[in-house]
Amino acid sequence: MEDENFNQELEDFFRLFKRLIEKESDQGAIPGVDPAQMEQLKAFMAQFDDVKDDLKGELHKVDPFTKMMISSIVKQLREQLGPEADEVAPPTVEDIVSRREEELSDVTDADVRARALIATIDDQLKNPHLSEEEIDVLLDKRSQISAKLSGD
Repeated sequence: MEDENFNQELEDFFRLFKRLIEKESDQGAIPGVDPAQMEQLKAFMAQFDDVKDDLKGELHKVDPFTKMMISSIVKQLREQLGPEADEVAPPTVEDIVSRREEELSDVTDADVRARALIATIDDQLKNPHLSEEEIDVLLDKRSQISAKLSGD
């Protein structure tokens, strides 16, 4: 039970920290953080989403002091962000594609799985509100899947 609470707090920590970075970078520069460092922070936070499930198994080794620190930081982030701390951000296009990929993991036919993922990506590409970065990510993913599909 204690590990589940810590896992949730750690996930809250990263979610809130990510939201704080986005908020601060939208409002301009964060004092002491240059644009290159900001991009590194954003990249790190994006990577966390990919590895957070792998980390959960390792967290039972975390000492009580670290758990207390994370809890304290989460509390401070909630206070700093105010009401928007608990707002649920809409899923990103990457989240949607990743979720679809997980749903299709039970499909044994690789071609069927690849075609379904391409269809999901194509649906996301129809969104007129996508940023250039999101479009690039989707097109890269689509290209990788297409290459595997034609290469098999």
